[in-house]
Amino acid sequence: MKKGLLCLLILPGLLFGGNLVVNVKGLVCPSCAYGIKKHLTKTKKVDTVKLDVTDQLVFISELKNKTLTDKEIHTAIKNAGYEIGKGGITRGDSK
Repeated sequence: MKKGLLCLLILPGLLFGGNLVVNVKGLVCPSCAYGIKKHLTKTKKVDTVKLDVTDQLVFISELKNKTLTDKEIHTAIKNAGYEIGKGGITRGDSK
């Protein structure tokens, strides 16, 4: 019974990947945000990246069976010339 319940909890993440929201300090224009998308995509763990420059947010959908670590996110954001904002990294549903 416990194994079945555990499989039900883990299965969606394996099939669809996870969603993350990252607050990026200084993200103010779409063309500037291209570097963030480029560096996140280089991890080979990202399905889609959507940007909200008004609220300085990056919405990330991971590939199935892949997990993007906080360190990988920090490195990608830093390499793009930005830093994580006060809102940090939130795992869960995205827009």
